[in-house]
Amino acid sequence: MKTSRNKLSDSITISSNLQKLDDMILLINPNSQGGNTGKNWTDTYRNVKKFLPRHHKIIFTKKANDGISMTRRLLRKGYKNIVAVGGDGSINEVANGFFDFDSQQTRNSIEFRLDPSLKLINPKGILHVVPSGSRNVLARSLELKNQGVESLIRVRHMKRRKIDVIAATITDKDNPSLTHDRIVMNAAEIGAGAEIIDRSKRVRGKVKNRLVSTMASIIATLPSYNSNKCDIIIDKHKKISSKMTMGIVANGRFLGGGFKAAPRAKFSDGLLDIIILKNSGSFKMIDKLIELKGTSTYKYEEDILYYQASEVKFLPKERDVTVTVSVDGEPIGMLPAIFKIYHNILNIKSEAPSAII
Repeated sequence: MKTSRNKLSDSITISSNLQKLDDMILLINPNSQGGNTGKNWTDTYRNVKKFLPRHHKIIFTKKANDGISMTRRLLRKGYKNIVAVGGDGSINEVANGFFDFDSQQTRNSIEFRLDPSLKLINPKGILHVVPSGSRNVLARSLELKNQGVESLIRVRHMKRRKIDVIAATITDKDNPSLTHDRIVMNAAEIGAGAEIIDRSKRVRGKVKNRLVSTMASIIATLPSYNSNKCDIIIDKHKKISSKMTMGIVANGRFLGGGFKAAPRAKFSDGLLDIIILKNSGSFKMIDKLIELKGTSTYKYEEDILYYQASEVKFLPKERDVTVTVSVDGEPIGMLPAIFKIYHNILNIKSEAPSAII
């Protein structure tokens, strides 16, 4: 049996009305997995209900950034166990909701700095990760065994651990005087990769098939994409001036498409993994993307730079050029941007890592 999104709330009988602060709250994006999460939720809930804690509540997000605002409200009321059910973007929103910061602010035109303070709303809060998207890149980086229904069935037995998060300040694309503060769970992409994601999102408004929209965006982007001159400042003292086709700031190893961009990345090592694909024209970019398929070192060091650090800042040299930035698969803004790692700051629960990935 399937149900439409506007009937989801009526189709579920919950066992608690948020009377206990140790209730488990499931925040679900019904639009994830191409809308199948919502369409199939009645059947899904029937199959998983007996595996959930007795006291739980289900809340559906309705629009972008609901995951952030809803999570913050719940944590401020004292609730601790928040389950994010959705794709990478949905899980990213819920993770952002664990932190107390202004998501948008006016940028100082002289300095571009990251607020050094990053505070949890409820230090006892735990993010339960239930991947239910089309790609689930974060799940692959976390080496999770199961996703979707299989993950929900095991939600009471998930293992707790602390992980790093990346805090980012990114310039608004429409108003450069504004910035967006954002938590990055898996990776941020800059330049060609982010542009492909941005185009793919727009194409998907007309073409629902994710593979078709992605391939169309790659074909439309790569042949004409020009490298951009940037100053890249690592740990405040190491400065690199280079053309950059694509930049990656990673907490996890994988990007969409199965590219193991950051083979040395670990979620609890206190380090950003920074990958810079330098000047490359048209379809030569594809060869460089293939180079990211998983070796521990990169073959062409002059073409691909790899650093590990605690902070990195990207400053474009050409003011009239827009360099797109995406976070966990969602276009957020453009350069300039700054990224900083915060070590073991977030409590998560997830299934045990897979033995083979």
